[in-house]
Amino acid sequence: MSDVLVELKGRVAIVTLNNEATYNALHTAMINELRAVIAELESDPKVRALVLTGAGRGFCSGASLAGDSNITTSASDGNGSIADRIKEGLNPLLTQMRSTRLPILVAVNGAVAGAGVGLALAGDIVLAARSAKFILSFIRIAASMDAGTSLVVQRLVGPARARALAMLGEAISADCAESWGLIWKAIDNNQLMGVAMTLAEQLAASSPLAIGRIKRQIEEAWATSFSETIEAEAEMQRLAFMSEDIREGVAAFREKRNPVFTGR
Repeated sequence: MSDVLVELKGRVAIVTLNNEATYNALHTAMINELRAVIAELESDPKVRALVLTGAGRGFCSGASLAGDSNITTSASDGNGSIADRIKEGLNPLLTQMRSTRLPILVAVNGAVAGAGVGLALAGDIVLAARSAKFILSFIRIAASMDAGTSLVVQRLVGPARARALAMLGEAISADCAESWGLIWKAIDNNQLMGVAMTLAEQLAASSPLAIGRIKRQIEEAWATSFSETIEAEAEMQRLAFMSEDIREGVAAFREKRNPVFTGR
């Protein structure tokens, strides 16, 4: 049975983490399969958006703690293999999600913990079912933070909340995650995938060139000064105004019709 399921609906790919028995815990094989899936979808020009969700009652319980192929090692393992596994598997996956041309909408269908939080927040837009819980569970097993959570969480909710979430390991609800700015929106359980698909189809109808540039701009602006950012914005806008998509966007606006973007 595959650890990652893929379903194509028009220009949207639905990618589902598929190991219900472990609440979709991340292990090496799943990470590698997810990386391969994203790469394949990115190479398909017909695919314009990706929805990432989980099978069963949970989105992702974090790194697998069982089996020889998991991303963790025993507490007595001091040879650095845990760092190697993270650097060779999980980190490239997160970087791939951030850098892919595809807009990634994450539909958190249930509890998400540890590295699973980092996986969810590597998406571009994060929705969560109201029953979902977000848990920085590293402290519960005496682990350190990983999957980008030490940076991303404090950028989103502030250092005071990030410290408390990480040091106490307390769960917060989807509604709390929304109010704190950790995610985009909390959605009623039975509406989650419907809302996710509606937004994904909206993203798929947008200019893929513009989506890719905006993803890059937001990512790069995190680590640059204001003056560097506005210089980079001017250059990006120069490239935007050279595209066929912007001519189509302007024409559609003037003609009061929906634009048809081709990515050129």
